[in-house]
Amino acid sequence: MGRQKVAIITPGSFVIPSGRSSSVERVIEKVAPLGAEQLEISIYGPIGEGLPSAGNIGSVPCFRLPAGQHYADSVLMHLRKCLPDVIDVHNRPMLAYKLKRGLSKAKVFLTLHSTTFISPAQHTEIGIHQMLHSLDGLIVNSEYLKNIIIERFPSLKTKTYVNHLGVSLEDFIPRWTTTGESLRSARLFDLGWSDRKIVLYVGRLLPSKGVHYLLEAWPSIMSREPKAMLLIVGSAFYSGDRETSYVRKLKSMAEPLGDRIVFLPFVPYPQIAVWYNLADVVAVPSTGEEAFGLVNVEAMASAVPIVAADNGGIPEIVNHGVSGYLIPTSAMGQGFTSSILRLLSNEAERRRMGRAGRELARSSFRWQHTSSRWLNLMSRDL
Repeated sequence: MGRQKVAIITPGSFVIPSGRSSSVERVIEKVAPLGAEQLEISIYGPIGEGLPSAGNIGSVPCFRLPAGQHYADSVLMHLRKCLPDVIDVHNRPMLAYKLKRGLSKAKVFLTLHSTTFISPAQHTEIGIHQMLHSLDGLIVNSEYLKNIIIERFPSLKTKTYVNHLGVSLEDFIPRWTTTGESLRSARLFDLGWSDRKIVLYVGRLLPSKGVHYLLEAWPSIMSREPKAMLLIVGSAFYSGDRETSYVRKLKSMAEPLGDRIVFLPFVPYPQIAVWYNLADVVAVPSTGEEAFGLVNVEAMASAVPIVAADNGGIPEIVNHGVSGYLIPTSAMGQGFTSSILRLLSNEAERRRMGRAGRELARSSFRWQHTSSRWLNLMSRDL
């Protein structure tokens, strides 16, 4: 008997691989090749400029199809030819539903990375329930997201499985090593920041990400730590650096603070590792439904302590008092100010927390762990 055939379906929004893809595509790029020896895996995504219609992600074949309204039909046509045993659709419940209807003999999973595509803005509650009910399983990246599904759809029979995401330790140089400190010192010198203590934010610039809380706290932080500097890396969109009204608001808030606030545009993975290496603290002030947040495990892989909002799936990653501090959403301003100041003033604590985070990433949050759990789900009898 040959290996089981598994088709992974990307959302159809971004070309894979691409430096401008969302975290969804990065998860697929990291997980799929690790399972290629046990399963016969193929990836389907949208066609894009500069890439052929077929290629490889590691050793896994990737087929690129017309995007937009024709994407679902193109995927279905291709799957009817190869007849996979299992189909794993990422973040698109309607697409998963259509594929299950068109290929009833295949097991169809929906991997959800957030609540966005099961929100009332996307479909009616009855429609979402019908789509999820038709599937063979749901995969989510946190207990938090699993609990949301259970609370919203208490009569849903489709089982939900949690598979935490991961990080490639080899892509990140841990801060508290001879190599990490040497590279950091040289980079800071080149940038003219040798005397700075750096707090890093990495992510999209959206109101739900809470960057404004950091800017509101910064005058108080600067008054106690004159060498403190806030480095904001990201943009409002994955596909470009176009400014929104929120981004303009952030830059207006930062203007009176001069060179102690620096904005950098979106940095693709894995180049972002260079900026983690510069950080003394990584701040994650998300106030929205942050189901997981790869920034947390990337900071831990870099051995940098985290100050994060205590909401969503973040508490499943950041160990309060061990690898960082969790701030209640009711006390974001003062909570971030006091915790950041505490870490900036105490190198021993930064070192202890950073090393603890690196060990936690090594033991629990590697892509090998994510892929192993995924392989078990793809292979099991439901």
